[in-house]
Amino acid sequence: MLWQWIVPICYFISSVFYCSFLWTKNQKAYVWGSHAIRLGVIFQSITLVRILYDRQPIAGGLDSSLELFSWFIALVYVVLQTKFKTEVIGAFVAPLALVMSLPSVIVPKGIIEQDPSLENPWILIHIMLVFLGEALFTVAFIAGSLYIVQERRIKSKQLGSFIKKLPSLTTLDNINHICLLIGFPLLTLGLALGLLSAKIIWGALWNWGQKETWSLITWFLYAILIHGRLASGWKGKKAAIGAVLGFCIIVFSFFVIGYLAPGRHDFLGR
Repeated sequence: MLWQWIVPICYFISSVFYCSFLWTKNQKAYVWGSHAIRLGVIFQSITLVRILYDRQPIAGGLDSSLELFSWFIALVYVVLQTKFKTEVIGAFVAPLALVMSLPSVIVPKGIIEQDPSLENPWILIHIMLVFLGEALFTVAFIAGSLYIVQERRIKSKQLGSFIKKLPSLTTLDNINHICLLIGFPLLTLGLALGLLSAKIIWGALWNWGQKETWSLITWFLYAILIHGRLASGWKGKKAAIGAVLGFCIIVFSFFVIGYLAPGRHDFLGR
């Protein structure tokens, strides 16, 4: 039980240090926050490997799905941080990873019935590819939101200490671009693999369930965004708004449809 709490504790410590850096000028707070989130990713990686080794479903319910999603989000941030040095984004990623990792240690084990199909390795790869793509879109959402806030403050000439700590508009737009450029192929491959796995396991490629339909809507939205980026030269605020809208659809599909829509992708074990 103590081992399970190590990851949330690491993300909590990281959140405290990152938020401290956000509201103060203490550079050491950023350094310690960065170390803590890296430790969280390492310990969470070990936890997920143990789950796979024990042949347990890695995303069998809302609790385990959120834990896997939190790992991908933190991992994406850690990798991007080495390139862009965007410490302020950590003040949003670390608390998000903390909140998403808590259900796996709070929700009693066995309270959610596991779907036997989740033991299929192709389903696991499908889930991980989709989650990785959506984790990249989550970081794009954070970068896009900060872009919109910063641009608005610059235009109104309201430059406070918070705005001065943000990465430049160009950097935030580049993060958005890279996350979209990498995330979209991963999402596409994950959904395609899900279709093929559904044909093998359930005998049908598509059954027009609500979760499948909203996944298709999400894919079309990001397809429009990447087409706009590459073919029409969408940049800046337009791309940032697209990243925010796409993330809102992901959240709606993950939580609302995951609970309210009965089917193969719900979290209620029906």
